[in-house]
Amino acid sequence: MISIFKKQNTVYMVAQHKLDVKDYENLIPILTDHIKTHQEVAWYIEMKDFEGWTASAYWKGIELELPNEERLSRVALVGSVKWQEHYTEALMPFSKAHIKFFKPEEKDNAKKWIDNSFEDEKTTN
Repeated sequence: MISIFKKQNTVYMVAQHKLDVKDYENLIPILTDHIKTHQEVAWYIEMKDFEGWTASAYWKGIELELPNEERLSRVALVGSVKWQEHYTEALMPFSKAHIKFFKPEEKDNAKKWIDNSFEDEKTTN
């Protein structure tokens, strides 16, 4: 199950228990629309009591193809299990976004990192 909340340029998502294809079918249009609407997008993903994916959902996540994906600038992944950290590392070669893993006790830092991504861009330009 996923919960999704959008605020300005950021999509916040909380994944709980086990994700299935329906979760991705709900997520993908929201994320796609947000990327089309904003020049730069950040994505906060929190895995809470996360048990993984169904087999079909796992492949759907791997195949995640988003239009204008280069607009996705930062992805913060918050999780508590070592394999979730390794999953984050495995995603890095497949995305131009800066992807970073945070432990649950660091979720406030993850939100600040995501929120500051737009401020960082303003100061470097």
